[in-house]
Amino acid sequence: MGNKTITQKDLDLIRIEAEAIESTDDKYYLMEQLHKYIQAIEAQLKKSEKNNKTDNDRQTIEELQSLHDYAMEIRAYIMGRKIGRKRYGLFVEYPEGYDG
Repeated sequence: MGNKTITQKDLDLIRIEAEAIESTDDKYYLMEQLHKYIQAIEAQLKKSEKNNKTDNDRQTIEELQSLHDYAMEIRAYIMGRKIGRKRYGLFVEYPEGYDG
């Protein structure tokens, strides 16, 4: 991830994608992405804790900790998400009164 700053938006987008998980591949991809974000947040936290000199630094640490907690909630959500069996076939819904 380099020096990318992780934002609430980044995590929200993963959460939205997590609601549409349909396969193990989807789950794997999102977990990979989320773990990269978690590592970046943890690196930012360590850096901020070293430089903890001002009230602004303490606020930044609180914001980063909040992002970390949210990322862990998303992780638990993704891990708990059940993958349903795929249904194959043609599903046709006929309108009322149709006498085909």
